[in-house]
Amino acid sequence: MDYLQPGQTLGPYRIISQVGQGGMATVYKAYQPSMDRNVAIKVLPRQLAETREFTARFQQEARIIARLEHPHILPVFDYGESEGITYFVMRYLEAGTLKNRMEAGSLSFNQIDRLFTQLAEALEYAHSQGIVHRDLKPANALVDERGNLFLTDFGIAKLLESASPRLTQTDAIMGTPAYISPEQARAQSVDRRSDIYSLGIILYEMVTGRVPFIADTPLAVILKHISDPLPLPSIVKSDIPESIENVILKALAKDPADRYDTAAEFLAAWKRALEERDTIRSVPERMPIPASRPEIPTPAPGASVGQTQSKSVADTRQGAPASITSTSSKTGRPTGWVIGCLAGACLLFSVAGIGIFVFNWQGLSALSPATDTPSPTRTDTPLPSPTDTPLPTETLMPTETLTPVSKVEILLEDDFSNEDWGTLTDFDNSIKYDGEALRMKIFRKNWFVWSTPLGEVYEDHHVEVTVTNNDGGSTTSFGVICYKQDSDLSYYYLAMAADGEYVIGLAEEGEIDVFLTNNDEWAFSDLIEKNQSSYRVGADCGNGTLTLYVDGKLIDSVSDTTYTDGGTGLFAWSGANADSADVTFDDFILTRLE
Repeated sequence: MDYLQPGQTLGPYRIISQVGQGGMATVYKAYQPSMDRNVAIKVLPRQLAETREFTARFQQEARIIARLEHPHILPVFDYGESEGITYFVMRYLEAGTLKNRMEAGSLSFNQIDRLFTQLAEALEYAHSQGIVHRDLKPANALVDERGNLFLTDFGIAKLLESASPRLTQTDAIMGTPAYISPEQARAQSVDRRSDIYSLGIILYEMVTGRVPFIADTPLAVILKHISDPLPLPSIVKSDIPESIENVILKALAKDPADRYDTAAEFLAAWKRALEERDTIRSVPERMPIPASRPEIPTPAPGASVGQTQSKSVADTRQGAPASITSTSSKTGRPTGWVIGCLAGACLLFSVAGIGIFVFNWQGLSALSPATDTPSPTRTDTPLPSPTDTPLPTETLMPTETLTPVSKVEILLEDDFSNEDWGTLTDFDNSIKYDGEALRMKIFRKNWFVWSTPLGEVYEDHHVEVTVTNNDGGSTTSFGVICYKQDSDLSYYYLAMAADGEYVIGLAEEGEIDVFLTNNDEWAFSDLIEKNQSSYRVGADCGNGTLTLYVDGKLIDSVSDTTYTDGGTGLFAWSGANADSADVTFDDFILTRLE
């Protein structure tokens, strides 16, 4: 392969340096003047362009690959052919690979779960677009310093396998024998289940610290995939739980028909195995033994296919396609609910027994255009003052939380060291315990996700929680839910965004959300410090009044008596123009409001 030199141009791109080389391509860091950015250019072997068939196939496959858009797939910006060189142009990341991460030391189950989830979700999306990777391996998954994974090199193996006598299928196979499926090793036709096998090898390696088949030559490794029995993970590493071992064994079945049919099915089985491990393990790791585990309640009438509901069916109010997880304590009482959906008020219709939710969300001014929804009729209550004086200026605002925790009755105090809140992982969002904190991640636009603890009903109460805006998005919204009704999908929410906007809203099942503050609109407050890494968010819900606090400062207050008791919760929202959100909650406390 001819190598490109620094300063040399390839089409409109100027080469800066070579950053990687493999058996099938060489990667360069380059500069794109038109966009004033650095890019990564993957250059394929020069001899490929000598065949007319490959050039046509390259154009076809490159268009398909460039259409892939997923948070954990490295995007392809461009592709082309210049002076006999074919290449892909991708986002440039200062990142290592999953291979580097595994070589640096053993991974905890929490770390494995995070990486495996991202990888499986990316693969499931690609399969849904009709694309089989064919060369899935740790070296083809980039991992940045924040632990975000990006899968690369879709379709390149397919291009090379059909390219030229000088790059045969065997040559392509020999590039990564450790992760090849038996059917691909036999040069048979492959489908997504071949990728499932390779994904299983990666999981095997993350869990045990080594690949299952090792030999002196690549050919010998390939033959082991075809004929040798799989070394049990528990033999390689004796402390692997049986539930996790069984998941790996199914993924690595020799016969594709015996494997998981989809990456989503594989991921779901992995999650169940982790939950079972957390329930039965006798020696806790960093987090205490969970007091709860998921249960599958009987579906209620009119529930969406794939949804589960129990007595707390109100928690499904937020939307479709909703993903709901209920947990139950050892006594069987529901302990936590979580829901992810398109943000906004939900209008529920029933068609052939399937719930359909339609959303109408009045967004932040920075995120979405103003709606034509008439402002609701309401009565605002002036901010509380001992002498009913006008609203104080910023200099008179309190600098500490209004309700001293030490002087009031604590109803619930949670540092998230025990799993009493609902958790969830799917392709749109995840809510999970991250150390001793509750982390909500969203992977799509205008998506609203929330979680509640326990099954308690509270009347007059004050809530405080520390919120960390992990991705730094200025329009990511988060806050507190109060008076969530057990009988339907209704509640109040007190929200803020890092750009200084806030709102206090009323969500009622089957109705458009009503913003009770600022003439039914989001508004800015000078009291909210913009773009801070974390905030202490507080809320008073009681005595007919809803009050929002940020970092101990009273932001706004409003009167409404639609609901006077109910559950409490936390939420995050990615916004209309934000592709993702990442928020962590910690140090939650709920006290009685006098």
